[in-house]
Amino acid sequence: MAFVSFLIPCFVIGTDIAYSCQNTDDFVGASSPGDIVIGGLFAVHSEMLRPEEYPIKPVIQNCAGFEIQIFLQTLAMIHAIETINNSTLLSGVTLGYEIYDTCAEVTKAMASALRFLPKFNSSEDVVEFKCNYSDYVPRIKAVTGASYSEESMAVSRLLALQLIPQVSPASSAEILSDKIRFPSFFRTIPSDFHQTRAMAHLICESGWNWIGVIATDDDNGRFALESFGVQAMANNVCIAFKEMLPAYLSDNTFHTKVDHAIEKIVKETRVNVIVVFMRQFHVLKLFKKAIERNVRKIWIASDNWSAAVKISTIPNIRQLGTIVGFGFKSGDVSTFQDFLRNLHEKPTDNNKFLREYVMLLSVCAHLEYHDFQMCISNQSQDDLLENVENKHQIWRDDFLNANVESGFIHSTILAVYAIAHAIKGQCKDRNCKDPSAFTPWELLEELKKVTVTDDDKEIKFDSNGDMSTSYDVLLWEEIDGHMEITTMAEYDPEKGDFIFEDEEKKNNF
Repeated sequence: MAFVSFLIPCFVIGTDIAYSCQNTDDFVGASSPGDIVIGGLFAVHSEMLRPEEYPIKPVIQNCAGFEIQIFLQTLAMIHAIETINNSTLLSGVTLGYEIYDTCAEVTKAMASALRFLPKFNSSEDVVEFKCNYSDYVPRIKAVTGASYSEESMAVSRLLALQLIPQVSPASSAEILSDKIRFPSFFRTIPSDFHQTRAMAHLICESGWNWIGVIATDDDNGRFALESFGVQAMANNVCIAFKEMLPAYLSDNTFHTKVDHAIEKIVKETRVNVIVVFMRQFHVLKLFKKAIERNVRKIWIASDNWSAAVKISTIPNIRQLGTIVGFGFKSGDVSTFQDFLRNLHEKPTDNNKFLREYVMLLSVCAHLEYHDFQMCISNQSQDDLLENVENKHQIWRDDFLNANVESGFIHSTILAVYAIAHAIKGQCKDRNCKDPSAFTPWELLEELKKVTVTDDDKEIKFDSNGDMSTSYDVLLWEEIDGHMEITTMAEYDPEKGDFIFEDEEKKNNF
């Protein structure tokens, strides 16, 4: 019987194979060799499926819910590495990568991080126990990721054992600034402390003092809620209610909790402003239900979903009222958009995410924009295997470019460049063609000193490992029948104030 190589990372699916991840080499999602290898952890899928058999066995399960926006971040990492390899930045030393899908699940993120720890050139995936790792050279030198703070908290503790630098472009929880608990964690975005302060500032200046808050019930959601509560109190803003939604879509109480949250919003008629700290796929479910119930409010979006194209294209999204949010400061991503236009020419042999995307394009090709978007997110593995036969391969780079959230792409590219500049510092007087030329803890020390030029400004990590980049204040506006996400202002975390391009934007704001 012929086996079919399935496209979701770590899965080889055939008619007589009952579970995923047949061997450790299947586990990697995208890879390329190099003198120095950087690891990547991204939640390319939104959930890991739950086992149906009893008793539950320790088997890494299949994942579902392909996330275009995070798939794009993996491509941004690859693009940045290829650009560096084609430049003179590292003087002939090449960077490689190994990128893993965490499926928005801490357990899967931990399993992926374990792949980074074995000794370089070891024939087996065995992590050596040592009292002193000072001379230990693991397979990778640094890690980019993870997508969510809850994953980063777990992974960072594992990587701290060998002081392997981890640079996240998206994990914003305030607690990750604690360098005693997370000594090797860095990020190319500000801490949630600044975001919650900016939100409270906005709410106070707008004269709204009676609000509701909805958050994902994970570490990031709880910390953001706590931080916002402190900031709201300081600005005399009262929180009428707080609702928490389960972190995992596979949680069988998820839909009941969404219904309960909507009921709360409907009943609290005095509350016109709702602050939402949630992952994109949670917001999608919440908003679809809110549209059904004709809920109309002012929604304050957290950085995770403030620029989400798949949410802004929900049919009848305008009925929800006004949406204003805070997004990571975007930079020039035009070279990345050029990279996407030529993506169809790239081989997919070493990139299972790209292979899966190509298969999804074929299955969903007949649909218009939002339905196409939903089809890609909702395809099950069985559907893919049944439907992909006899399909013509099509390509839609317009779809990828339309889904680029430049804040996340920019912070991902920045993370790779920060690591590359630290490698450059380590390679000044060493032969870095030899992977044992330096250890991760030495790279960590170099990273603390790195300065990266961004938009003609020099930025570096502060003592907490954070980059004090600013936020874009985003307003969702209906223009010619389409919801457009426009930048109204910039929020400077260091000054704690809003910056406007001109007087007109200030007045509109």
